[in-house]
Formats: sequence, C-alpha cells, structure tokens
Amino acid sequence: MTWNLLATVRKARLGLTLLAAISIHLPSAPPAQAGTTITQSTCPVVIALPGEYDLATDVGPCLDDGIDITASGVTLHLNGHTITYASRCDFPLAGIHVGLPTPTPMLSRVRVLGPGTIRNFQFGFLAENSAGSFVKFVTVDNTQCSGGDNEGFVIVPPGGQWKLQGNVFRTGAGGAGVDLRVDDSDLVRNDVNGSIFLNSSNTTVVNNTVNSLSTPGIELSLGSNNNEIHANTTNNGTEGIHIRVGSSANTITGNTSFNNVGFDMRDDNPNCDSNKWHGNHFGTANQPSCIH
Repeated sequence: MTWNLLATVRKARLGLTLLAAISIHLPSAPPAQAGTTITQSTCPVVIALPGEYDLATDVGPCLDDGIDITASGVTLHLNGHTITYASRCDFPLAGIHVGLPTPTPMLSRVRVLGPGTIRNFQFGFLAENSAGSFVKFVTVDNTQCSGGDNEGFVIVPPGGQWKLQGNVFRTGAGGAGVDLRVDDSDLVRNDVNGSIFLNSSNTTVVNNTVNSLSTPGIELSLGSNNNEIHANTTNNGTEGIHIRVGSSANTITGNTSFNNVGFDMRDDNPNCDSNKWHGNHFGTANQPSCIH
C-alpha cells in the first residue's frame, strides 16, 4: 500500500469510527455524583458534574463506552482499576470518552489520573471538543485485539492544550499509540507499542519510547508546524521519524532511531525545508545533507 493510500484509508477510518463512537450509546445509569466514590461497574459510567471522583471498582465488561466525562472541572482517579470492553476492539467505542460534539460548550480542566488499565476498546482514551486537560499514567492494553483498527490515546478537534504523560499503549496488531490532532499540546514520557501520529502544531514531543509494528514511529502530517521533537527513541517501524511534505519549522533534536524497515529518519520536504534536524542518533536517512 502506498503512503498516500495508507493516509487516506487511515483518515477515512478514523472519521467513520469516531462518528459512530460519538453517536451510538446504550441506555445508561444516572450520572455519578460529584465528590463521591464510584462503585458502579455497569457501562457507561457518566460523569456530568465538576468535582473529584475516585473509581472504587473495575468497570465492565462493557457494550458501550466505559466512562463518559461530559463536564469541565473533573478529576478522575482510576486507583488501579480496569475498564474492559466485552469483546476485542470490534466496535468504535472508548474506554474513557471526554467531551461532546459541537455545538455543545468546550470542556476544560479534565484530569484523568492512573494507575489504571483500559482493555480491548477500539479507542482506549478519546477526547473531543476539549482543552486545557491531561491524562497521566494510564495503560491501554489491546494485546488481544487482532486488527489494526485500535488506538490508544486519541485527541481530536476542536480543542488544544492537552498533556499526555507517562501513559502506556500495548497492541497485538498495528495501531496508533497516540493520535493527536489538536495544537499546543505536550506528549511526555509515553511508552507506546504503535505509532505517535501528529496533525498538530506548537506541540512538544519529548522522551517518548515508540516501538511501531507497521507504521512510522513518530509521524508529522501535512500542516504540522513549529513542533519540538526531542529525545525520543523509535525502533522497528516503517520509518523511525517521518516528516511529511507541508510540515515545516519543526525542530527534531537528540532522538535515537535504529533498525527501521525504511529510513530511520525521513523528511519529505526538499532539503528539509525549514525543519531543523540536529544531534540525532540513527543509521539511515533519506536526506543526509540536512538530517543530522
């Protein structure tokens, strides 16, 4: 499959599955009360009021989203619990789903804190129409999933200023560990068995470890500008770090990438355009004159 066709298929798949994930829900229990301990194990658990929430039980097996957060100012502590889908990534649902489609108000100050595990959902953690929020120390375990249509942490517009830190993604097939489509965000010390895909500008990607199966380890798409890609380690993808045509003014420094099927480091822009590559450690590059 060519790169252009792969990108088209990927974008089409994401659009359809996100629409289904947003639109299809089974009847749910009443919303959890703010400031309480959540003991509900049936799905979905709905958090519709601001406040602190402590998960005190495993959730699932689910036939819907695991937990839906539809209010700003929510802090959710997973406390080591697991959220599990009833099958294996075969339906576009999310273990934790933050936000509602526009024109509802944009959410902010949503904080999800592990440790905790999300298992077998097509989207482990999905956020839309949200900003100024973070998810930390959460594991998405999709090792039992057989197809490539599974994603770890997906953040889609509108929104921005998300931080993903210390999260883990494991899959038994190809899939994106992080799929980030909003600007002004931070990806810090995540460990993904999959890819990091950016359609994002003014974002920092630092100290992540990526072991991709069948896609680039870190990929910047058209229009991803002014990003800092620093001190990441990528191995065993089709490319280690891949900057696509039309992605400019990015700084790629201090990264390590070896043993990839394609180039360890690749920039599709002529003479790397305004992208700055320096201080990286790699075996192969498609433009050694400007990739250093």
